Amino acid sequence: MLQFDIVIVGNSAAGLQAIRTIRRHDRTVSVALVDREPCPAYSRVLTPYFIGGKTPRENLYLVDLPFYDEMGVTTFFGKNAVSLDPERRELGLEDGMTLRFGSLLLAMGSEARPFKTGSRRISTLRHMADAEKLASLLQPAKSVTALGAGLVSVPVLSHLPRDVERHLIVASGRIFSRLLDAESALLLEEHFEASGVILHKRDDITEVLEGERLQISLASGGTLATDALVVGKGVVPNTRLAAGAGLAVKDGILVDERCRTSHPAVYAAGDAAQGKDFVTGETTVQGNWITAVEQGEVAACNMLGLQHVYEGSMKNNITEVFGLEVAAIGFCSDEAPRCVVHGSLASGRFRKVFLDERDRVIGAVVIGETNDSGLYYQMVRARLPFPGKRALQGENRYAGFMRQIA
Repeated sequence: MLQFDIVIVGNSAAGLQAIRTIRRHDRTVSVALVDREPCPAYSRVLTPYFIGGKTPRENLYLVDLPFYDEMGVTTFFGKNAVSLDPERRELGLEDGMTLRFGSLLLAMGSEARPFKTGSRRISTLRHMADAEKLASLLQPAKSVTALGAGLVSVPVLSHLPRDVERHLIVASGRIFSRLLDAESALLLEEHFEASGVILHKRDDITEVLEGERLQISLASGGTLATDALVVGKGVVPNTRLAAGAGLAVKDGILVDERCRTSHPAVYAAGDAAQGKDFVTGETTVQGNWITAVEQGEVAACNMLGLQHVYEGSMKNNITEVFGLEVAAIGFCSDEAPRCVVHGSLASGRFRKVFLDERDRVIGAVVIGETNDSGLYYQMVRARLPFPGKRALQGENRYAGFMRQIA
């Protein structure tokens, strides 16, 4: 049995930020990192570029192996954590090893929602092994179908060669239904179709048959013949370890304003954690990189006894799809009390700002050039009033406004 002051389970945004934060404040505490994948941390956001042949595998890595040595972290790569006893402060690994801890951070992320398997030509995308499989599978494909219009399947289709036939099956009435409002989603749908994507909205897969090609039967009654199926039906937070240990769990692992779980020695951050939303005040699993980094830092500080408080997470997703940059910040919903729109896709610059009852900025959708998305994020965080429609006309106007209030 090995003893560490801090044990971290998970080697992505939250885990990495926790390591960096711990070492920024303390070089003496002992730290261990456990992760199921046998490699350094990498960017899942970049995997569609790798799959589409636009970047090599080595460009996916965020750090190299010497990073962990430099940070004084003992790594247990390629190992699953299978048991947790918070009272005894023991974490069990699948090889029978037990790690004792003073504090524990659960930052295991989430898993792709399962889909009926049985074909090598069907794959989700969550881990490096999935990316490698899809890169091999899609390279010779002449037709690719994606199920689910989220931040996994759409970028994969987006980075395929233009001559590949692309189908997108969406169970709901619009793409990015959990990310964008209806108007913004419709603009992107028109752009997708102009880029050659065949949309199947309010539809689903009822059967997949093997043959020379996959034969897909749709709920609408139609059929598709395709070379590969990419499944992106959302993700499920990794809560099994926490639930088995008796920690409070709903959709994710419930955490307070210090990213602490229902046990004082155990913390959670990132896609596995469910905490307060900054705008609505409700608990949610935010599932984005910035939230994971922020929660990882707050958890690390509190594990060191520094008493940091997190005001809440915010939606902050930025992606590129079919040559178009898209950012969704804060509360981007048709349920917002008021919104202000400026620009169009034709002009290459669309902005939609969402306001509360007091005309404070609570969210924004930015389509086109997204360099000013960070300004919208800061406006929501600062609970600032909307500065007027002229502010939407360019980055410099917003930057000047932010300087005035700083």
